[in-house]
Amino acid sequence: MVTFRSTWGAMVHIDKVIRRLVEEEGKRRFVIYTNGLGGALVRECLRKYSVSPQYTIDNKENNGTTVLSIEQAKQRNNENTYFLICSWNSMFGTEIRRVIYEAFPEEQIIDIFREEDILPTEEEICDVLRHVEGYIK
Repeated sequence: MVTFRSTWGAMVHIDKVIRRLVEEEGKRRFVIYTNGLGGALVRECLRKYSVSPQYTIDNKENNGTTVLSIEQAKQRNNENTYFLICSWNSMFGTEIRRVIYEAFPEEQIIDIFREEDILPTEEEICDVLRHVEGYIK
């Protein structure tokens, strides 16, 4: 499980995963799973690629329209949809994942923070260095 010490580090990782999904699977629809910080960061990253999520799933707080419970989400047409697990919470990670894997087919689920990207690209390294350089006087 990935643990991020900074929001910026999470954004770099999210962008890498989302960019690949949008470029390779552009006609897919996306659903954000959990409406916390990770979900907000993924939503922001999707906007960068002019993609809006179909809806968000959150069992604790939902409004029945843009934020749904798992049960409400199962009632929707979820064909050609990726469910993006957007949580890196280590305390509840197993439970969060169990719920979504029981509700939807595994091939439709993308666990953003369990992606197996080993090395950053040259562009990502340069982005990090530019970011760090902004703090050096």
